[in-house]
Amino acid sequence: MFPSRKKKTIAILNLIISISLLFIVTVLTHTEYILPPFLATAATKYPDPDWREYRSFPIMISYLISSVIGVLFVLLSLTGLLMAMISAFVSFIIEVLINIEHPPSILASFLAVLEKVSPLFILHPVLTGVIIVEGVNYLLTRYIEPLIK
Repeated sequence: MFPSRKKKTIAILNLIISISLLFIVTVLTHTEYILPPFLATAATKYPDPDWREYRSFPIMISYLISSVIGVLFVLLSLTGLLMAMISAFVSFIIEVLINIEHPPSILASFLAVLEKVSPLFILHPVLTGVIIVEGVNYLLTRYIEPLIK
């Protein structure tokens, strides 16, 4: 079943608003490298634009798991392209095993290793980014969607 015109409008608004906010925040904080996974996450709202608690929390958890794994790799001096790939594999395997996979999130561990991030990476840009994308989608579906005819 395809989303209705109203759902498509909300999904497009979510992408534009959340990514615009993320763009501003990441440029100001010099963390532009994290935008790709959040672009993908915001775009996943197109086929299913409803905010659903049972989807948002696993997305948050998957990003947190991936970012923690990436930070652990960096702290253990496991850096470079090969280690970035391995961290992404480890992240995805763990997410699949605990049944909370969100494939764009594995980019968080990949990029963490490539960029050699600090532990603050988990809070910003990762947690900040996922809260923006999921929060904007919640606000749009809760308050704006009912106003669209």
